[in-house]
Amino acid sequence: MTSTNPSSLIDVKRVAFTLKDPSQRYYRNSWCSGDSTLDPRVAGFSKTSPAAFSAGPVVMMVSALQLPTELWLQVFSFLSWKDKLSMRGTCSHFKQLMDGSLPLWRGCSVVLKDLSRYNRAFWRSLARRQLISVSLRAGRKKDLKLLAVWLPLLQELRLDSWRGNEVQELRRFRHLHRLTLTACSTPLANLDFLLPLSEQLTELSLCNMKLTCPASQLLACISQLTRLRSLLLHHDGNLLIPTLRGVLPQLVHLQSLSCTMINYKRLTLDFFRPATGAGGGASLPLSELQLLNYDAAVTQEVLQPLANLRSLSVFHLYSVPGPICHLQTWLTSLPQLCSLSVHA
Repeated sequence: MTSTNPSSLIDVKRVAFTLKDPSQRYYRNSWCSGDSTLDPRVAGFSKTSPAAFSAGPVVMMVSALQLPTELWLQVFSFLSWKDKLSMRGTCSHFKQLMDGSLPLWRGCSVVLKDLSRYNRAFWRSLARRQLISVSLRAGRKKDLKLLAVWLPLLQELRLDSWRGNEVQELRRFRHLHRLTLTACSTPLANLDFLLPLSEQLTELSLCNMKLTCPASQLLACISQLTRLRSLLLHHDGNLLIPTLRGVLPQLVHLQSLSCTMINYKRLTLDFFRPATGAGGGASLPLSELQLLNYDAAVTQEVLQPLANLRSLSVFHLYSVPGPICHLQTWLTSLPQLCSLSVHA
């Protein structure tokens, strides 16, 4: 059995702490330049402290360049995103190590606005990390072109306050799975931009949107997104969708649905029911349903296709719900229901 010499161990926590301390600028730069002739204080000793001489040979900390890359990456993995960026800016050696480690930046998302202020060095830095999630604020058509050039592997894109009446440039993103559009400055006349993404989108969110397209066109576009697992459709109330029976049966993987219901007084019997030929008693795969601005009357027949529903959230339009209480209807019609949330 081999013994470990304590003098050969490296205090990794002390190394990381010293590097993050701006007051240790001299020692930090010396380490990164490969200078191993460090003051004993870096190793936790003081020049005048007797411990530096009575404890035997003084253990000197090795330079950062001599530490294995795997060790530094393990230390960096425990840092927050803010600390990672701070550590990255300490020296070119750490910058190279961190930019070259894809797992270190996994799950990282950036918020971008006014893309004209970013230079090529900035874009190259993002490209090296292979970012897959971006939030673009007040973007335009040309911004999507630029994003597609530098970050072609994007899987999640959020467009806040989009400035334009169409988003056709989304077809450039071949790996996009999750798309969110919120608070567009101009109404969307159509949703044809979704068609090139029909085989790849798994999550779609249209929040606080002004839609001027006919309901039939909207439903036709959404029904072709056959891989959707989550759909959020929140509009300003001007869009009246008579029924979802022609859409939901096409979305065989849909698990979560959130929809604005501001202009319904009574749901038709076939609102959720699959079209004829799909099986009269067939149940939809939906497990989570959220209804916003909802005050419509509902019956057990309407809810019959939602037998697999496990979570239901209802947000009433008025401070006091309508004269009919649907609590008994919900509880008796949804046998798998585990969570019920009612908001007035």
